[in-house]
Amino acid sequence: MPSFLKIQGFVFDTQALKDAYLAVPPAARSSNKGYDEAALEALIRYFADWWPAREESLMAQPEETLKSLSGDEKRELYNEFTKRLARNLEEQYSRDIDQEKFEGFLHRITQQPVPKPLGTFFLRWLWRFSKQLHEYDQTLFSGTEQLESSGDSDIDNPDEVGLIPVIHRLPGEYLETKHAQYEGDIKVNQIRFSALERIRQQGSLSEEDLQTFVDEENTKYDTDIMRAFDSFSVLGQLYFDYFRPRVSAYLDDITSALIEEVGIDESTAHVVDFLAPRNILSDDAWFAIYPESRGSKGNAYQLFMGIQWDGVRYGLYVGDELREDGWQDRVDIETITETDALTLDLLIDKFDEVLPEYYRLNEIQSVDPPERPPEDVVETVTRQLESAKQVVFYGPPGTGKTFEAKRFADWWVFDQSDGKPRDEQVASVTFHPSFSYEDFIEGLTAEATEGGDVQYQIEDGVLKRVTERAQKAYDQAQESASASDGFSESGNAPPYVLIIDEINRGNLAQVFGEVITLLEADKRGSFEVSLAHSGKQFSLPPNLYVIGTMNTADQSIALVDTALRRRFRFVDFPPDLNVVWQEYNMEANSPTVAVTQPGAAGSRREQLLGASVEAISELNKRILHAPELGKGKQLGHTYLLGHDSAIDVVDAWRYDILPQLEEYYFGQFDRLQNDLLTETGERLIDWETEQIRSFDAESLYIALCQIARISDPIPLIDTSEVVVSDGDGTSVKGQDSWAAGEKTQEAFRERIRSNLNSEAAERVERLLDIGEDLGWVDTGRGDQFPTAQLKTDDIDPGVGVIQLNQDGEIDFRWDWLSGREENSLTPEFIDDAASVFDEIDGYAHTWNPDEDEFESPTLDVATLTDEEMDALVEGLQSFAQQAANKDE
Repeated sequence: MPSFLKIQGFVFDTQALKDAYLAVPPAARSSNKGYDEAALEALIRYFADWWPAREESLMAQPEETLKSLSGDEKRELYNEFTKRLARNLEEQYSRDIDQEKFEGFLHRITQQPVPKPLGTFFLRWLWRFSKQLHEYDQTLFSGTEQLESSGDSDIDNPDEVGLIPVIHRLPGEYLETKHAQYEGDIKVNQIRFSALERIRQQGSLSEEDLQTFVDEENTKYDTDIMRAFDSFSVLGQLYFDYFRPRVSAYLDDITSALIEEVGIDESTAHVVDFLAPRNILSDDAWFAIYPESRGSKGNAYQLFMGIQWDGVRYGLYVGDELREDGWQDRVDIETITETDALTLDLLIDKFDEVLPEYYRLNEIQSVDPPERPPEDVVETVTRQLESAKQVVFYGPPGTGKTFEAKRFADWWVFDQSDGKPRDEQVASVTFHPSFSYEDFIEGLTAEATEGGDVQYQIEDGVLKRVTERAQKAYDQAQESASASDGFSESGNAPPYVLIIDEINRGNLAQVFGEVITLLEADKRGSFEVSLAHSGKQFSLPPNLYVIGTMNTADQSIALVDTALRRRFRFVDFPPDLNVVWQEYNMEANSPTVAVTQPGAAGSRREQLLGASVEAISELNKRILHAPELGKGKQLGHTYLLGHDSAIDVVDAWRYDILPQLEEYYFGQFDRLQNDLLTETGERLIDWETEQIRSFDAESLYIALCQIARISDPIPLIDTSEVVVSDGDGTSVKGQDSWAAGEKTQEAFRERIRSNLNSEAAERVERLLDIGEDLGWVDTGRGDQFPTAQLKTDDIDPGVGVIQLNQDGEIDFRWDWLSGREENSLTPEFIDDAASVFDEIDGYAHTWNPDEDEFESPTLDVATLTDEEMDALVEGLQSFAQQAANKDE
């Protein structure tokens, strides 16, 4: 029987509050104190069973009372609750608890998912509740129920047992509301009304009394209204409904915690809170977690937990609709019978154990581990992070620093989190000259009130947000260790990584402010600073790591702020041109062979890449010794990655590499020519006008071989011939206009007709015709992979709605269209307008606001039905029309 304490219309179960307080170890409690609305809500949700809003509706939630209060009224309520409850715990249970300690406990239990010790308390409380229901069922009308006092006594803690006495002892407000609920009702609820009226008036109810009420109501109907009920299920409802909001809160938060801890975000839960599907009370509560994609629990293999008075069952279970021959062989359920053995970690460990089967049986592909970085990177970066907590990847442009930082962080958190990382464990930010303390730590935002006043609020920056998540995970790891009498270091908590791209471009002293001190490894978790705007104490947990990147072309490492140098380890990322040949499936066994041995290279692209590797290798030697340049301005290997055609390589030189070299010399072309490009003549740069030329693949190839001092390179492969279909099932050699340099729509149509069967080719040409109707068709420049985009000024003159590829694939360009200054299409507009394509099988687009990007689909004309082709054409016309009329 709970112990009640009534405060300003709220009735708390102080016995449960005391047990929960003791369950959360002191080391796991928060150092925060003072009013917090989330703490107020958690206190009521977890430990109050009655609040004023329940007088209007028994199913009303605590928020419905709180939302009617002003901010000052909530603050007063919080202060009154914490003062009275702390004093009660100290006086009634002889515990050394003051208001400050109690507030630390409240601030801790606001976190979601619930702290593991609190989750364990929920589980054990529910099991005790089940045992209590079973006992009340067994002892009802057995002669053991006694009630020695009369009248409402809402704040007493009676020693009497038995269902009738405990119903009578429930708060008077609840009994009155329940009485009003049943008044005028029929059948079983009318019996409950009569029984409750007798209990309230006389403080007792005999079995004969109940039978009289049953007989009186039963005579009104032709069938037995009690056929599905017994005495306990009739009267027990009077008791259970008082606690039902808290029972539901505990079960809901347990399932939410398990879904997050096990890492099954695409799953949902079906929960039964001691009321069977027919709304009849029992001592059985359970939940089944299952994939949302399965549609229902009955059609799924479940992560199951069931509480009954004599034991708790948990593990992998089978839905009703899947119970065919041999289904029992797929069940993996364990049972415990000792209360102390029941913990949240016990369920997590079991669910982790059966998770592969859960995925396999539900036909869900488990998460593939992220790509592992090269072993030397893994070993070096891991060692430096574990030692110093922060590293900076530094090197020239194009050496893969940002890519490697993201790849390492994704792999590392996956590896260190038992293969169950959370998306928020890796965060990224890019520094720039105007990036400020307010962006990084915290700032003030002003909002106008209805009265015309201005209110200032603290807005957290990126470091403060990721720190909060890391601290929460660290605290949970500490709690788990404390609960098991173990010792926890930061290594037991999952790592959180903040990637700061171009860290040297920010004013580090201003951006970090007083927080720079906390970066030192020996101050993690043990040293606090007071933040400039909020004045709150702030610290960095030991499981937060920082990876910065810096281009040495922007700033020498020697010029980096001394405070930053002391707190970061610096990992060098030099150019590694060997990566280029390793990345591509080249036919020639080396760059040199690709440009010197006839027949060794398989394509013009391969020859151009081989010449590029040799040329950049020579340029880097020259840059190393050039005045005012040096190794920090060498050219990185990533300039040569990701190129599918020869024209892509040409573009890399024309629009990336040569402009970078020009920038190094601040537009002094005479020095650029003398130091680096003495052999190229006029092929790449017009030295007189000081402009980079629009050169072709032939000119670039010759110039690169000259830079690399390759005296006798083989000519570029001739791609002016292609095998095309003659329409009768045979093939002939014909002129490939596209490969010969004619990047026209007609040349693209030729490629389509040569690559696809007649039906697929006709479909692509139909889309090209639609493109002409909507606006125009813009053909791509790729040598190997021709493309065409459907564009219209009504949408965006620079980006097509779709891109057609020579293999018949259709790429939707939503990510390219969103957020461009050249059009006014917002992600919300695209998300809504593009729904016209939803009826096409395989089409699905997703807007990810966290990454600020669309995940756009790709369709294949060969797999579309005629109806889907019609829907695609009509959808393109509809989207263009919506875009044209958007601002009307």
